[in-house]
Amino acid sequence: MDNPFTWDNLTRTPAAEDVFSLPALVYFVIFAIGFVAAAFLANQGANRVANHPVKRRAIQHWAGIAVYVFGAGLFFFGVRALNINPFSFGSPIWMWLSVIALIGLAVYCYRYWRTTYPARLRAYEDRQRKQQYLKPGKSGPPRAIAAKPARAAAPRQPAKTPPA
Repeated sequence: MDNPFTWDNLTRTPAAEDVFSLPALVYFVIFAIGFVAAAFLANQGANRVANHPVKRRAIQHWAGIAVYVFGAGLFFFGVRALNINPFSFGSPIWMWLSVIALIGLAVYCYRYWRTTYPARLRAYEDRQRKQQYLKPGKSGPPRAIAAKPARAAAPRQPAKTPPA
């Protein structure tokens, strides 16, 4: 078996039997499921998963990026499956680069959830706590307003009619 990571194997046009091999089908299944899940979460699906606004925004942000990564991977698989090769997009190197991009996205997303997300959550909770102290009380009207006597209405003057 040849080394799949040699430059010649990475840049060649795949043969018809290599297009739907087991690794290519596993690649397609992972990227198709990932694309559908990311598209769902990037839209209103995040509302079902998370009810905290900071978490919901983070999920929608990362799912939006994942849609592009999974979409690019599906594009390269589609070019390969159709046996067309414009600009060498059907070469295996593009599928490997899509896998590397997916791994990079996963690492960066993990880093975000471990470092940046807790800081944003604390900042949001601090803002909410400050807003709670700025809200006016829910008691009745102030005494100064209630103590003022009501003003009597000024008497109406009859309308003047012009002389005839």
